[in-house]
Amino acid sequence: MTDDLKRILAAIFRLGKGTTLSRTEMVNLMIYNLRWFDPKGAKKVIQAGSQSGLLKAGTDGQMSPTFDIGEIEHDMGWEPPKDLDLGRIVKPLMERLINAVEEAGMDRREAVKSINRASEELNLLFPAAAVHVGSEKGADMSMFYNEVENFLLYGDR
Repeated sequence: MTDDLKRILAAIFRLGKGTTLSRTEMVNLMIYNLRWFDPKGAKKVIQAGSQSGLLKAGTDGQMSPTFDIGEIEHDMGWEPPKDLDLGRIVKPLMERLINAVEEAGMDRREAVKSINRASEELNLLFPAAAVHVGSEKGADMSMFYNEVENFLLYGDR
């Protein structure tokens, strides 16, 4: 799975002729140039790349690979497998945030209650409240900072 995802991402950045691309550029390359995915599938590729650590977002919102795309084999006729299940590795942000709070020693119900309470009391959206609660409970929530910031700025894309 990760090998296929790496090949997809490498192809996008090769085609985009850049070390950084916007999410929109990446989606457009996958849909219109490569014709590999529909808009929803293309967004899942970006999400899967971010969650797996193969992509990182810069402060300007531009995405860049965290691996050397030159090391990835490039066959001209290669296409992603038809049975590629990106949904299997892409978990929604909210789910991952709740899981992180749970790992800090709270059961699921208590975690959700605490996040909802913080959301109401501090007037925060759920993702920001989850980072707040997790941090208060001693969890390292830094892995979510960029994604939560993107969620707050641009919504759930």
